[in-house]
Amino acid sequence: MCRPESTPQSSSPGYPAPISSRSLFFTLLVGCSLLIASVAHAKPAARVFLNGRPTPVYFNDGDSFAVLEGPLKGTKARLSGFNTLESFGPAHKWGTWDPHELYVVAKQAALNARQGEWHCESDLNKDGYGRILWHCEDLIQDDIRKGLAHAMTVTADPASPKQLELQALAQKEKLGMWAKGIPPFVLTSLHSADEGAGADTYNRLISTVDGHTEKWKHQDLYKDCEWICHPSGACMLYVGFQRRYGPSQAECLKH
Repeated sequence: MCRPESTPQSSSPGYPAPISSRSLFFTLLVGCSLLIASVAHAKPAARVFLNGRPTPVYFNDGDSFAVLEGPLKGTKARLSGFNTLESFGPAHKWGTWDPHELYVVAKQAALNARQGEWHCESDLNKDGYGRILWHCEDLIQDDIRKGLAHAMTVTADPASPKQLELQALAQKEKLGMWAKGIPPFVLTSLHSADEGAGADTYNRLISTVDGHTEKWKHQDLYKDCEWICHPSGACMLYVGFQRRYGPSQAECLKH
């Protein structure tokens, strides 16, 4: 505990004169303030092996991180091969879930990633947002087995047999996101028709059976804080990317 101790008011021969209680108090006060500020601004670093190199990273959520040190310092990563729920707010619902409950699952995925040690491989290609794509198979399998993520490909191909085996076990045991129902698909992204994709506008659906992607094409206009539901029962909250964080954050995300 940061607390000034009482000090004697006289010194013994050969020893320095004692610091006054007032000086000691202010010295400790400044030191404690600096320590608290440092802790408050520190990001919890997880150790991840990036192409074999041990590297501290910060997981923004369960499937993305920022590199804190090393040759790739400052780069951002998107993890492929699986998906965790959105953590910008209570953005998912299906079955008997309350959106805030699934929001907790999303936060648990981020915490799980921060607490482990993972091995990731990449050819350093980037996605459409400029993030380097990494594949971390040990993290994928750990998250899926705990029900904190679901298997995902970005094509019509199924996920790996091992991932699907672990997902089936998590679903059977009703772990994590599977505790209150298993819809045929999970909505993982939404796009309004006015975002610029034109006739190619679609929402991404991921099969909860084999992890393959289906494109739900549409020409609908969405408003921030509007719930969009697929006939399968999976729903997702639409909020434009620019209004998910910061001073312009949408009201439905403030809690």
